[in-house]
Order: sequence, then structure tokens, then C-alpha cells
Amino acid sequence: MNLSSLKESKYDELTFIDEKELLKENRYILASNAGFIFELPFKYLVNTKSILLINHNDQKRFNGCCGPSEFGKLNQVCSQCSSEIGTLISDCWTPKFIGIDGNKVSLKPLW
Repeated sequence: MNLSSLKESKYDELTFIDEKELLKENRYILASNAGFIFELPFKYLVNTKSILLINHNDQKRFNGCCGPSEFGKLNQVCSQCSSEIGTLISDCWTPKFIGIDGNKVSLKPLW
């Protein structure tokens, strides 16, 4: 997966409102700059509409109140190769975003 088409956001551009997108469309932020604590090695947080991923087939990875908020399990997979890529966070008590495992993606084109 390649994130090179997205633009980097700064902390003051984030929207910390429950059930709203954390980032503007086509944007990402380094997870270490966002102020969240994660159980997984997220390197990037991305707007949920800015990358094409599909839900994992294991429904246990979607725990949450009104939507997924499981910070400890990858629940999004690549639409082309089915590799586990990230975690969709989209619950009633969180802003919406996808946390991306830094070991699975690149900011630079690989081809």
C-alpha cells in the first residue's frame, strides 16, 4: 500500500469530535503526533475515505459500542492482496480514522 498521494497534516488541523473524521480527506498524520496511545505499531492515521481497504472477515476485530474501537487488533485488509494493514476506529466515543501499521505501507512509490 502506498500513501504517497496523501498530504501530511499537523496536530492543529485535527478534529477531535466524536463520530466525525479526525482528518480532512486525502490527509494523514504521523500517529506519534496525534496524541493517542495505541497497542499496535501505528505509524500513520488516515482519513477513513482516503484509502481503499476492506473489513477483515474476523468480526471479533470490530469490538466497540456503536462502531469499531478496538485499538489492539488490525481490522482492515488490503483490497488487492488481503494483507492486514490497519485498524478502523469509528465508535460513538471516538473520532473516525484508520490507524496504519507502519511496517505494511510506504510513503514512497515502490514501483
